[in-house]
Amino acid sequence: MVEQRLERDPHYAEEFARALELIKSARDFVLTTHLNPDGDGLGCESALSLALLTLGKTVTVVNAHPTPALYHFLPNQEDFRQDRPHTAHHDVAIFLECPDEQRSGGVLAFPQNADKIINLDHHVYNTRYGTVNLIDPTAAATGEQVWELLKALNCPVDKRMAVGIYTAIATDTGHFKYASVTPRTHRIVAELLALGLEPGFLNEQIYERVPAEALQLLAYALCQVRFNARRNVGWFAVTQEMLAATGARANQTENFVNYVRAVDGVEVAVFFLETEDGHIKLSLRSRGAVDVSTIAHRLGGGGHQRAAGALLTGTLEAVQARVLDVVEQSLNAKG
Repeated sequence: MVEQRLERDPHYAEEFARALELIKSARDFVLTTHLNPDGDGLGCESALSLALLTLGKTVTVVNAHPTPALYHFLPNQEDFRQDRPHTAHHDVAIFLECPDEQRSGGVLAFPQNADKIINLDHHVYNTRYGTVNLIDPTAAATGEQVWELLKALNCPVDKRMAVGIYTAIATDTGHFKYASVTPRTHRIVAELLALGLEPGFLNEQIYERVPAEALQLLAYALCQVRFNARRNVGWFAVTQEMLAATGARANQTENFVNYVRAVDGVEVAVFFLETEDGHIKLSLRSRGAVDVSTIAHRLGGGGHQRAAGALLTGTLEAVQARVLDVVEQSLNAKG
């Protein structure tokens, strides 16, 4: 398959300059990322909040959901707040990896919470809701964009900021395995290493601290994996009952879908997570034959060509039937 050609927003340089001026002139900032925050969003919040503080700014970081224990090693994360809705007003709100305002979970509202919005994202589908829109689908992670922003601000970058940027890039590229990785990605990581970053320690923090209950949940879930007749689609689910039985947490399932994607012959892997409030969180992964971001977009979500997701309403059985039908349609359209 020929990969979809991704291009940076043709107005990116102009928007980048506007973002720099806005950051330089403003004093009070609030940062947020998407629901169920991941390594890219949290790593960006860590690095950017530290940089803004270094530049003498006032910074608040607020998310709809708490920081998962997996990411408690991130510098400054102890000051991240869980608040929905946020009530204070700031000069500038920076939305990180939120293709639309709703992806933040209703944490911030404009103009109640901020005079200006910087929308910093690398998803193809973005509603461009910001005062300034830095949209770059060619970036392997939003962390790449944040790093370039910090350097352009002439911020004295250090090892603590490098930890957040490395975490953002490593997690959003499947530890540098995805097709989104470019020479730019590795050049940035080389710069981070020059600051004294310890990749061995960080990789251990990110990938080698699996709680026993999460491992039990994974074993339980993988026993439920099913395949279509052609065995090119594999899917499974985690229910609230399974979480209760193992004592695991929903945010410990972040990478479960990749186990099915790794099965020989599977072109699309689908993971369904039953949330505490009765929704179904969908995760899609592709080997490239199908652009799963288009599937997620049809279902009200978004993402990237090979990794996407959505939040759906309905019973698990009904949602599974609907999603699998769309997946099959997409596969059939590819021949």
